Amino acid sequence: MSDTDQTSAIERHRSPGLVLFGLLALGVAVWGIADGPTFPDASNLGWLAVGVGLVVGLLLIVTGARSQR
Repeated sequence: MSDTDQTSAIERHRSPGLVLFGLLALGVAVWGIADGPTFPDASNLGWLAVGVGLVVGLLLIVTGARSQR
């Protein structure tokens, strides 16, 4: 078997983190194309942090990214 046969036989899995970084990069690109919309008020930044924390927590639960005991 050659090297190309061995690598094609191995299934490749993408990391959920890689997908998140890709989506984040797309979001930044869209933001740049849209001439950089303004940031929300400082009073909304706390709620934004809560929302980001909830999304990250849910993603960690859904993807099973916790220690194996």
